[in-house]
Amino acid sequence: MRSIKAALPLALAVGLIAAAPAAADAKAPPKAHASGGDVVDLVYPSIVQVRIGRTERALERATERIENGQPVADSASTLKVVRRQLAAAWRGAKYVIRTTPPPPAEEASVRARQAGDPPAGPTYATPPDTAFRVLTLHHDVSSAMVQLIDGSHGTGLDALATTLNLANDRRDAALAYILTVAPPVPPDAEDARVRARTSQEEEDDVPTFDTVMPNLGPQLDDELQVIDGTATDATDLTAGGRRLLTAADAQVTRTKAVVTANWPLVPPED
Repeated sequence: MRSIKAALPLALAVGLIAAAPAAADAKAPPKAHASGGDVVDLVYPSIVQVRIGRTERALERATERIENGQPVADSASTLKVVRRQLAAAWRGAKYVIRTTPPPPAEEASVRARQAGDPPAGPTYATPPDTAFRVLTLHHDVSSAMVQLIDGSHGTGLDALATTLNLANDRRDAALAYILTVAPPVPPDAEDARVRARTSQEEEDDVPTFDTVMPNLGPQLDDELQVIDGTATDATDLTAGGRRLLTAADAQVTRTKAVVTANWPLVPPED
């Protein structure tokens, strides 16, 4: 177990989550916008979705126990399940990224011709969609842990620190992996970058990491807000808890810098 006094490692890099409190409630899978503006559920590979469900249920159980007045230390075993399943979810996402062949050229052509038609049948998540879903899970776990630090002490705080550290560290490792397998458009090719990120709206193309990853920025902003709010308004924050929040703030800030440098949000066109 990493000591809560240890500095968090160097970070790397996570749908738009609108100021979500992320209080460990099991979240519905992110929605996808089909052509014509319809919102549809994405169907994720079972190798990822099952592990996501396990993580969310364990996170909810741990949070409910703490909210019901049980010591955080009593939830240590459940938080261990959260960590194990969160790590497994990303392993599944990596497998999907590594083994899924690119869509045939004719498939993209058919999708483009059908732009404006309502979706027929389920919409299956692409590898970038799947990766982003797991990154959103990292966001949910990280935000939930931060909000449980107030009032936690000793062994209970250590359990939260271990889970928070793992969520943030594994997200950084995930972003490092994505940068190796799908490097973003070079900054000097801004026109190409804009075209890549607007192609879904214009041609209903298959999502790519360039079109999906900019949505990480708002999630990281939300985490920084949660950290700052907890540090400011907490009524039972120990010195160890404050150190943990300070280290988490530094790591998430570095993560956001990496995301902004590689996958900045594209401003809407006039």
